Amino acid sequence: MQTESPHYDMASNNTINIQKDSGPEKNNKRLDLVHGPILSTTMKLAVPIILSQFLQLAIGIADIVMIGHIKLHAKEALAALVTSNNLLGLLMAIGFGVGFATITHVSQHTGAGREEHARRSASHTLMIGLILGIIMIVLAKLFLPNLVGFFNSEPRVTNFAMTYTRIIFDFMPLFFLLYLGVSIMQGLGDTVTPLFIMIFTNAVNILLNYMLIYGKWGAPELGIAGSAIGSTIARGLGTLIILVFLMSGKYRMKIRIQDFRPYLNEFQAILRLGIPNSIQTLSRNINVLFLYRILSYTYLPTVAQASLGVGFSSEAIGFIPLMGLFTATGTMVGQNLGAGNPERAEQAAWSAWKSGLSLMVIISLLFLLIPDKIVGAFNTDPSVIQSGSWYLRINAITQIFQSGFVFVGCLRGAGDSMRPLGAHLIGNWIIRLPLAYFLSTYTGLEEWGVWLAMAVSASIECTVYLYLFMKGDWKKMGIR
Repeated sequence: MQTESPHYDMASNNTINIQKDSGPEKNNKRLDLVHGPILSTTMKLAVPIILSQFLQLAIGIADIVMIGHIKLHAKEALAALVTSNNLLGLLMAIGFGVGFATITHVSQHTGAGREEHARRSASHTLMIGLILGIIMIVLAKLFLPNLVGFFNSEPRVTNFAMTYTRIIFDFMPLFFLLYLGVSIMQGLGDTVTPLFIMIFTNAVNILLNYMLIYGKWGAPELGIAGSAIGSTIARGLGTLIILVFLMSGKYRMKIRIQDFRPYLNEFQAILRLGIPNSIQTLSRNINVLFLYRILSYTYLPTVAQASLGVGFSSEAIGFIPLMGLFTATGTMVGQNLGAGNPERAEQAAWSAWKSGLSLMVIISLLFLLIPDKIVGAFNTDPSVIQSGSWYLRINAITQIFQSGFVFVGCLRGAGDSMRPLGAHLIGNWIIRLPLAYFLSTYTGLEEWGVWLAMAVSASIECTVYLYLFMKGDWKKMGIR
């Protein structure tokens, strides 16, 4: 392995490179992120990402529905699927962090016209995905019973969860490569192609799951194992398609075999941004587990925990579009900073935030006006409807603050991953958990105290993101 790749200078000849490459951009009819209209370009980036996120939500719902209708032990299999997905979600947080670091590197190199460096960042991202997948295989061989046993489920649920997760872990490189391949395309400014690839992948996933779970059309009836096998095959096909696109010459940046020559400093550069991003996502997921634990000490713990789950599901409907704007902002900021145009990067961030704010105002009003209707769509238990409705009412105004999450996309796109991580750790671990425990335990507020702590901490956290953005020093950071 080489220790260093050829050096580049962020400030050198950006304008010349962009002018030289602007012709092919127009000939390829791709989005012009450094010259085109800001709002429409940002939305053209964001909408396919949003649709892709909803597709992921839909495939999760489809899996739950199909597993919930198997002939034997449907309840236990469904619980095992939820348990397995919680575990896999924690691990995929690592891929999310590396994925956004990839968007930052590829977008800034692309904006600066550094095709060779964009190729090298992309190839090293794929190598990281492969390495991460292999590490997960080894961890599963050594510790999978302990990981699944952490949830302390009943024996049949644990056995089902072991069956499902063992299959997924054996092919984890495919899951990482698919996600990181999509991130490379997004960094290049292409969010439409990944959308169509995910449509195909999800369609294959649903078809194979139906065949293998129920034993249709001559396939064996495998139950929950069939769901894991179908998901693995579908993601393998999606990964293959993405690699073909990246190496086919569709983009100005064409990955070549020789680009997979490893350089230590390239790995370090990606992980320098990726590790803080991953820690932030992983920390958020772990924080939720502690909230469930705190709610277990309330007067009606099952109702409180169910209400939190319903609240998260309700918020996810609005948060998915926000995630699309978050990713699109990172790409826009990265390419424009790479092109030496920080003012346009700032304008793109403000534009995305305004769109996110409009969306979250609508969500906030719905939470205030019809919370019982929203909760009732997820659960018909009167106690859950009452508690969940108060969750939505208390967190309604918080949704407006949550629009500030778009600024995290801006900061990360600029190469700043440490300060957003610091704001997150303060908001979630120094403010949220202690306040949630105190209010729920010592004030008589029960789960309402947790809802209040979540609202206060989220508002403070997102206010800090706004402050970091308005300081403006992110414009001078860039990747190193």
